[in-house]
Amino acid sequence: MSYPLIRHPDRFTWDFWYHFDPDEQVFHLLYLNADPALVPGDRHHNAAQVGYAITRDFTSIDWIDDDVFHARKDGWDNRAIWSGDVISTRDGCVMFYTSRDGDQDDGMTQQVGIAVSQDFRTWERVEGFRLAADPAFYEVRSVEGDAMAHAWRDPFLFRDGGDSYMVIVANSRSQPLRHKGSVGLLRSVDGSLTRWEALPPAFSPGTFSQCEVPQVYRKDGRLVVVFSCLGRFCFDAETGGLHAAVGPPVGEIDAGFDAPAQVILPESEGLYAARVIPELGGDIVGFDLRLGGLRRVPAQTGYQHVDRDFSMIGID
Repeated sequence: MSYPLIRHPDRFTWDFWYHFDPDEQVFHLLYLNADPALVPGDRHHNAAQVGYAITRDFTSIDWIDDDVFHARKDGWDNRAIWSGDVISTRDGCVMFYTSRDGDQDDGMTQQVGIAVSQDFRTWERVEGFRLAADPAFYEVRSVEGDAMAHAWRDPFLFRDGGDSYMVIVANSRSQPLRHKGSVGLLRSVDGSLTRWEALPPAFSPGTFSQCEVPQVYRKDGRLVVVFSCLGRFCFDAETGGLHAAVGPPVGEIDAGFDAPAQVILPESEGLYAARVIPELGGDIVGFDLRLGGLRRVPAQTGYQHVDRDFSMIGID
């Protein structure tokens, strides 16, 4: 079986994240988008804004609004919005997003912000929250001579063993140039969504320049971390694409992921920043690198969600 590529009628779209409503059986999508004219030369990355759409199965998409959240000139998040995550809490839907301050360092120092919404269309920032990389384990700005600029983006939240955690794209301080790509790990302090302590990377094998759009799932009682990396930034790996590394038993995320990463969707598929969709049997959805838009792949990975229930937690 093959599924169609679903493109926005007017915008180039790429990374996405979602909240699934089990009662309505609808996926609420938040997605990055920009003017297609900016794609040559990768200029769209500096104009990225967040749109809102809905779908039932990723075979058709209702593109509702291409601008529900964007950078603001008078804030720290003044250089486009990059990938994030959305969870349902007692205060409504909470989005953790990535942005940069163009006046800080080389303009590439990434940090994480929070916004809250009741309807996915109107978002209010949580003022005063700005999560930066911790120098105890992670590079806090771009490193001269490295293959990649600073990385502290694409947060993904979940609960494990009674605590709340976040994985995030990071550059490890302990790995050499060009091999710093890691999946960073943070743990909530006292269950708060605005106070986080950095832990050593969950995954840092020294064989990637970047580990983008990380997600954590479970299968056969163990945790699995999934991330994307293009082939030119992979070392000692089969190929670029969507990778998965099996880790510790559920409830023991602090033990980290030591197993080698395996490719579960090769770069030759033409998709990137893909996500596993447990609600669809573990099929994979990613964006088309050349054309933009989303396409579902019938992978049937069998991956299931980890605990993503934040319904009893609110913003401090």
